[in-house]
Amino acid sequence: MKQVERKLYWRLIFRRLGAGEGSSSAEELLYLVGLARRIGARTIAEIGFNAGCSSYAMLRHVPQATVVSFDLGEHASVAVNKKFIDREFPGRHTLVTGDSRQTVPAFAANNPDARFDLLFIDGGHDYDVAHADIENMRALASASTAVVMDDLVPWRSYGAGPAKAWEETIARGLVRQDELFQDGVRVANAQPPGDRAWALGRYVF
Repeated sequence: MKQVERKLYWRLIFRRLGAGEGSSSAEELLYLVGLARRIGARTIAEIGFNAGCSSYAMLRHVPQATVVSFDLGEHASVAVNKKFIDREFPGRHTLVTGDSRQTVPAFAANNPDARFDLLFIDGGHDYDVAHADIENMRALASASTAVVMDDLVPWRSYGAGPAKAWEETIARGLVRQDELFQDGVRVANAQPPGDRAWALGRYVF
């Protein structure tokens, strides 16, 4: 599929799911799908379901994968698109609603052997929430788990908290960053005025 066709395709997906503010960009969805396929991911967990765009993309294009999503569940789009995803991909998606600072540790405690192939962190934008999400998802990872952290744009209101939390975690030696992308292009450092930046890393054990 050509790049222009891909972008048009993902715009149609956004429209179908009613995606709006807070949803991943087309470039990021393409990256997530490509990464999941490249590493042969069979188990994927994400913080942040919202309109379900990332879940839909990975379930649609990584047919061997299952996805567990953690989300506050406050927006109407969550329930609507959860039903849609269950119709499209029965038995392959689990939605856990509530504050991720409580639900992720509870899930890890109830599933002590669970280790995911791919983790996507796109949750709360406050520093405290982003920091907790990075720390808590470690219990669901192994040394080979791919970890994608979203919203690394400190010049944007929604990116200051996640960027600070991610940078501090790297500085403490808990995470190793392997790649950084801004608006779909691999970069050495994210700089304004971009709107989207995400990183691929792995937890250090």
